[in-house]
Amino acid sequence: MEAGLNTARVGHQAPSRLRDAAPFAITLICAGLLSFLSGGYFLSRSAPLVVVYLLLAAVWVWFLHRRSRPSLLCLASLVVFGSFVAWTGLSVYWSFGPDLSWIAFDVAALYLAVAAVLGLTPVRGLQLRTAGYGFLAVAVAVGVYAFLGKVVPEVVTHAHLYARLDSPVGYWNVLALMMVMGLVVALALAGDRTAHPALRMLAAAAAVPLCFTFFFTLSRGGWVVLAVTLVLYFGFATTRLASFASLVAVVAPVAAVLWRLRDLGTLFSATSDDALRTLQGHTLLRWSLAALLVAVGAQAVIALVQRAVPWPRWLRVAAGAAVLLVLVTSIGGGSWRFLENRGGSAWVKDRVQTFISGTDETGSGGEAGRLISVNTGRPPLWREALEQSRSHRLRGTGAGTFVFTDKRFREDGHTVKNAHSQWFNVLSELGVVGLGLFTAAIALFIAAAVRNPFSDRRDPLRPLLVALQASIVAFVVHISWDWHWDMAAIGMVFFLFTAACSSYLATRAADRRRDAALAVAKMPADAPAETPAHVPADTPTEASPSAPVERRRAAWPVRTVATVALVLLAVSWLVPYLSAREERAALAASGDGDSAVALGHARRAARLDPLAVDPLIIEALVLQQQGRNGEALTALQKAARLQPDNYKVYYHQGVLLLQAFGRKQAAIAALRRALALNPLDDDSRFELELATGR
Repeated sequence: MEAGLNTARVGHQAPSRLRDAAPFAITLICAGLLSFLSGGYFLSRSAPLVVVYLLLAAVWVWFLHRRSRPSLLCLASLVVFGSFVAWTGLSVYWSFGPDLSWIAFDVAALYLAVAAVLGLTPVRGLQLRTAGYGFLAVAVAVGVYAFLGKVVPEVVTHAHLYARLDSPVGYWNVLALMMVMGLVVALALAGDRTAHPALRMLAAAAAVPLCFTFFFTLSRGGWVVLAVTLVLYFGFATTRLASFASLVAVVAPVAAVLWRLRDLGTLFSATSDDALRTLQGHTLLRWSLAALLVAVGAQAVIALVQRAVPWPRWLRVAAGAAVLLVLVTSIGGGSWRFLENRGGSAWVKDRVQTFISGTDETGSGGEAGRLISVNTGRPPLWREALEQSRSHRLRGTGAGTFVFTDKRFREDGHTVKNAHSQWFNVLSELGVVGLGLFTAAIALFIAAAVRNPFSDRRDPLRPLLVALQASIVAFVVHISWDWHWDMAAIGMVFFLFTAACSSYLATRAADRRRDAALAVAKMPADAPAETPAHVPADTPTEASPSAPVERRRAAWPVRTVATVALVLLAVSWLVPYLSAREERAALAASGDGDSAVALGHARRAARLDPLAVDPLIIEALVLQQQGRNGEALTALQKAARLQPDNYKVYYHQGVLLLQAFGRKQAAIAALRRALALNPLDDDSRFELELATGR
């Protein structure tokens, strides 16, 4: 499959390569399963799977070998990101919501574990293909399931109410990003002339549902990252012409189907007519299958022509440059034509001002018209983050606590848990220190994964490598206006791609140096003893069979420390999960009228997670049901000491003081404190008006 590669092998090397591919496969399986568990966003659904993954990572530490040291960029990125994770954990001590900071630390530490374990694992051709094509399989599974909600809504009902697709991930923008990342990997495989034509046709077939699903996410950010990803891929890949032909073969029939069915209203807007939705969904199914067959047939023709016609190197270079020019011109020219029809630069200035001020009244709901709306709701959230950072400049309010910032500074009744920009979010929650560490870590990760993008252009795996690198940049661009850092499924994929690319480049460079040293050692004694000035770019990506094999293992104390750290992280994920289970059991028992059982569950939840106030609030409510108002007040006072900036604590205190004790002044003070922390809370305002008689 790889032209020019030395495929000879030492007998014991194949099991080693397969073994090194195992952690990448397991990580992809975990990310895929998390994708079907609401993207890994909810602790109650993701924690058991993450715990198993971390325990497997702890086992893998004892099987990890390297022949060479990882690159300095890789080590630097791990050290800086580790410092960011440590700062995230330390924020528990000053956090507005220490239980939320604990969970945010767990997520960041999980990403660190993925980056470290996979980044220190040797990556050659097999491992890189496992990372890339394995993710393509995951993206196709996710995309097909999402698209089934459109074409068979009577069977797969997740798209029953809205035109936009978001399941199984649970968020349309993350789904769009996954489809873009999968599409560029599919283009890398479809454009690989050394691949079997059947595989190239399969890649084209896989890209069709990815394109349909991407479109029906109706994600504005998705279109931006699609443009960025395609420009980066075609700018640095070495199979521009073949990949571009594959892109046209896939996109053209998909676009034709969407244009042909543009009048089927239930596909592009919400409806309550189930029968019509089903009928039009089945129409889309038939046409989408036709588009798939056309794409596969076109890809077959492309593969046959490419193999039958000799392409001189100069012609391939010229064609590739022409493709890049066409792509950039199409994007730029199409954008300019779109702007010119709407007033040109004056329209752009008006749109920018409208976006910043948040005054666009264009619909931004679940219909196709949202794609040209700038009514995103982001700028007000960014201003909230900046406003909060002014009072907690250095260390922020604690990881995961933007929900308190939003409740304090929001301008309407809508509330969110994230600033919808990871940069603003980190500034608000972790201050200038956290933002500096986070920015440096992301920059180092990109540098380690890309290094010199113009080198080693004859590497047969370069198109796949560039596809993963473009996906890495796409993720970083996308987190600039969205919150999917908190979704473990896509976060794990980002760090998997980063680790795979950085380790592949480091391992390949080490193999070249080893082969060069071996070539010098094999020179005749009377030959000039000098190191070759140039090592051919098509040097084998696998170590030469005659090269000395030096398997380096870290000392057992290092492995022990790493294992203990991963096990402790698994426990750190497990404890709040168990506490949340007890909390849900307490609510269920209370709803059934069994206050004694509910009280037991609430107290166990508080013992498991001593940083959380929700179990204490539930305990107080159950105690009130039992008439034990004094003990209920004590529980709420404990909650207030634990989280003095949580409005819910003061709301429940005020209600209790007013209704059970008749202490109006104390109740008024508590309710005013609640409103100071959450000025738009209707319940607190109602109780305050009741207490003051207004």
